[in-house]
Amino acid sequence: MFILFFAVWVLLNGKLNWEVAIFGAVISALLYLFCCRFMHYSPKRDMYNFKRLPKLFAFFLTVVGEIFRSAFALLPYIYSHKEPDPVVAGFKTERVKTETGRVLLANAITMTPGTITGSLKDGEYLVHCLDRSMAEGLDESVFVEKLERWEEG
Repeated sequence: MFILFFAVWVLLNGKLNWEVAIFGAVISALLYLFCCRFMHYSPKRDMYNFKRLPKLFAFFLTVVGEIFRSAFALLPYIYSHKEPDPVVAGFKTERVKTETGRVLLANAITMTPGTITGSLKDGEYLVHCLDRSMAEGLDESVFVEKLERWEEG
C-alpha cells in the first residue's frame, strides 16, 4: 500500500526529484500508518493481497474478453432487428464467499453488454438480461470460477 501511495504521489507531481521523493515518502508513510491504525491494514495483509494480484488481473482480462464476446452476441439484435426476449433472472451463488468478490461479480455482470445487476443482497443476485439465453448459467459463469480462485488466495 505504501508503494501505491508513493506511486500516486509521483504521478500527481509529474516529476521525480529528491524533494518530491523525500516529501512523498514521508506523506506516504504517514498515510500508510493512518490506514494501519484506523482501517485495519497491515503489512501482512498487503503481502496477502499482493500475492493475489495475478489472479485479480486474470479476472479483469476475463471481464474484458466477456465484454467483447457479449458485444458480438448482441449484433444480431442490432442489425437484423431480431426481437429480444427480456427476462429478470435471480440466482444465488455459494461459491463466491467474500463481500468484495460478490460486488466484483455484480459489477462484471453489469459491465457485460446485455445484462444489468439490479440487486445484490446476501449473495442473491437479481439480473436483467436482454434475452433469455443470456440468463442461462449466470451462477456458474467464468466470472464465478475466476473469483473463486481469487478468494482461495
